Amino acid sequence: MGDGNAKGFSVNAKTIILILLFLNVGFTIKMIKKYQNTKDAGYVREQTFKDQMEKRVQRAFGSAEELNRIVEDATRQKEEAERVAEALKDQLQKSESQKKQLLNSLKEGVYQCDPGVEGVFTWVNQACAEMFGYKSPEEMIGTKVEDIYVNIEDRRRLVERLEKDGFWGNFVSFCRKKNGVRFYTERTSNMAKDENGKPIRIEGIIRDITERKKLEEELQRNIKKLEKNLEASKKEITTLKNQRKR
Repeated sequence: MGDGNAKGFSVNAKTIILILLFLNVGFTIKMIKKYQNTKDAGYVREQTFKDQMEKRVQRAFGSAEELNRIVEDATRQKEEAERVAEALKDQLQKSESQKKQLLNSLKEGVYQCDPGVEGVFTWVNQACAEMFGYKSPEEMIGTKVEDIYVNIEDRRRLVERLEKDGFWGNFVSFCRKKNGVRFYTERTSNMAKDENGKPIRIEGIIRDITERKKLEEELQRNIKKLEKNLEASKKEITTLKNQRKR
């Protein structure tokens, strides 16, 4: 096929791609059009394409062997790049798995959810799932965020604050478990945004502070009781003083 210098040269798919990248195929198309109405049009078109392609390959690369060497080098580089990419992917997966194991070992709830008032949980750790009455993170992921709030206004306030400041620490709200039991929570939340500043998710740490709230409420009741007793004692003392003056 063509000149002797091209002996042993095979045109595979990768070779064709490289040829088309480096060569101007306009000439070949012109030759095909020239013979398209001849008696042996089919043969001429095919043979002309092959002959002209081989000659132009030789002019561009010196020899078919040189082109094959370029193709082989490119193939090796591509395979090496694929191996590196696969290794990086495996490493990222291992890192992600280790991170999730660490988060699942925490006693405090960790969560990620959609950035709006309405939306769903996109990721939670084991502690967060159990806090809201779910057996596993998988059971809680995908549930509506608004369903955990006794008062949906708490959710709106949180989202508005995060959209404005990007962060809110120690936010207390009254929440609801899967079975309807109500309890107090305190959370520290952050609004994650993309490179254009668009909110993409809310993430944070949440803890059950029901026992703490009970102690605080009991303390407040005792303080009020002491204040009331103190006021009553003051009145008694004042009364006794007035009686002695008589």
